[in-house]
Amino acid sequence: MPYANWRSMDDETAMRGVHPDMTRKELIEVAYHARSGVARRIAVVYLDDPEITRAFALEDRDPMVRRGLARRLTDAKSLERLLEDADSSVRKAAAGTLRKLQEK
Repeated sequence: MPYANWRSMDDETAMRGVHPDMTRKELIEVAYHARSGVARRIAVVYLDDPEITRAFALEDRDPMVRRGLARRLTDAKSLERLLEDADSSVRKAAAGTLRKLQEK
């Protein structure tokens, strides 16, 4: 893949480089190699793979990524793990998602 905007450290520029029509291989490359958390999160959302979403929600270095993906999780065990996250906004998002799951 030639140089793409998703490689930018600037969130707005990187975000414009991620598209829903990218191949799975391209989206995986973005998810694992983008410097911008925004680009990584968008790529994971476009991949729409529960295991990849779970892995990034639990392990990404950027709280914004973990918080955004916590809202997409449907796995109670993973959400419970996020209740112990170092970032309070991630804990709050996980708690809200867990509450919605339990109400169903």
